[in-house]
Amino acid sequence: MNPTPEQTEAVAAYGDGADLVLQAGAGCGKSSTLKLIARSDPRARMTYVAYNKTIADDAKRSFPMSTQCSTAHGLAFAGIGRQYAHRLSGPRQTAHQAAQALNVPHILGYPTGTPVVLNDAGEKIAFPSKKIMRYAQETVTRWCYSADPEPTTQHIPRRTGLKSYDTIDQIAELVLPVARAAWADLRKTDGVLKFQHDHYLKMWQLGGPKLHTDVVLLDEGQDTNDVVVDVIQRQEHAQRIVVGDSAQQIYSWRGANDALAKFAASSGSQERMLSQSFRFGPAIADSANAWLYIVGTELRLTGFDPISSVVGTVDTPDAVLCRTNSGAMQVVVDALGRGVPVALVGGGSDMKRLAQAAEALQEGRDVDHPELVGFPSWDAVRQYADEEADGADLRVLVDLIDEYGTAAVIKSADALVSEDKAELVVSTAHRSKGREWDSVQIHSDFRAPSPDPATGLVTIQREDARLAYVAVTRARLALDDRALSWIADVKAVTS
Repeated sequence: MNPTPEQTEAVAAYGDGADLVLQAGAGCGKSSTLKLIARSDPRARMTYVAYNKTIADDAKRSFPMSTQCSTAHGLAFAGIGRQYAHRLSGPRQTAHQAAQALNVPHILGYPTGTPVVLNDAGEKIAFPSKKIMRYAQETVTRWCYSADPEPTTQHIPRRTGLKSYDTIDQIAELVLPVARAAWADLRKTDGVLKFQHDHYLKMWQLGGPKLHTDVVLLDEGQDTNDVVVDVIQRQEHAQRIVVGDSAQQIYSWRGANDALAKFAASSGSQERMLSQSFRFGPAIADSANAWLYIVGTELRLTGFDPISSVVGTVDTPDAVLCRTNSGAMQVVVDALGRGVPVALVGGGSDMKRLAQAAEALQEGRDVDHPELVGFPSWDAVRQYADEEADGADLRVLVDLIDEYGTAAVIKSADALVSEDKAELVVSTAHRSKGREWDSVQIHSDFRAPSPDPATGLVTIQREDARLAYVAVTRARLALDDRALSWIADVKAVTS
């Protein structure tokens, strides 16, 4: 395919040494544009940093030999990770086993008894060693995503019912000492904790590596963790070309940030845009553009005229995309009940763990599942879902468990099939990123925001608008977005 005028302009902008930011809409050929840039100057040493290993391996087959194609983890493994390779192959480790291996009670100085934290409602939540350990592990992970020199309170995950400043301060007293002890163990080549790829990536970043390259090509820049952005920002000897779609930034909740905005703000940087989509026709492009308007970006997509896409009712979609794990559970259970073979993107383990956590709460047992950890009982979950504005996500779960029971949901998770054997694929919108299907239906758990009681205005969080944009742009030929018809009522966006 011949380059579009926008691609030609992007290639022409390369080579003057200034940072280049390419805003590329869904299906707009960002990877092919990067290849055009690499092929335009085969003598230059370039490093292409891919979003995942599959993309990196594909790039190795199509980029010129002068371009090193790798993930950030691949670069870090070559730099420092090899000495920890033997730890990566260690057995799986539960939070309970990790707490025992690290001796959490000894670290915190409580040989007997279980610490208690008051949640946002003032209810007592038990924090046994395994829960403290899970929080500490997640704190270390969130810190590893950041550019920060050490783990602090800001890296502690915020859970429903456990978000207030007073509650976080209580949790920090238990979690931060364990998180620091965990990192000290992870830095050893003979430590006792399970070692992950993100650990050597963080060590690599803290060491201030220098890439021996003339140009760095960063893909999927809108959802790049700060740990990687920090490394690339330090490559001042090289030209940085950052490509992505700021409107598809949907992982800020786990520490990812928009590298495109950071590099666009740097002195002397250039910005270019890719707006011609080759994934779908004009009808789906129009739906996407409605969300781009809400998001507040200048980008507008042009649909590919040879593709006759339609927007309307789709009775038998190839994929149903949901906002929440609970919504995906609901679709799976309903479809299996009709005898439809179903696949769930990412597998059924998350679905099963959530149902098991709900079952534990119903039986009065302690849970450490991220979505339910802040509740002392199942009745408390019900009350929160019914009464709180932020309870809409959990309302789907409550209705599902109360209607079908936890045993039926767990059985459904075990009944899932692989995608090649499925008649229906179900996915959360987050997991659908990078995927596409001929026909897509948006699930009803993309609920309309409630009007502001003071002004009556319907406002939406910007990240929710970006998530809706990602969802509608997964369809190639047919899109059923009736669940998002409330977009017409949205009057404002909040960050």
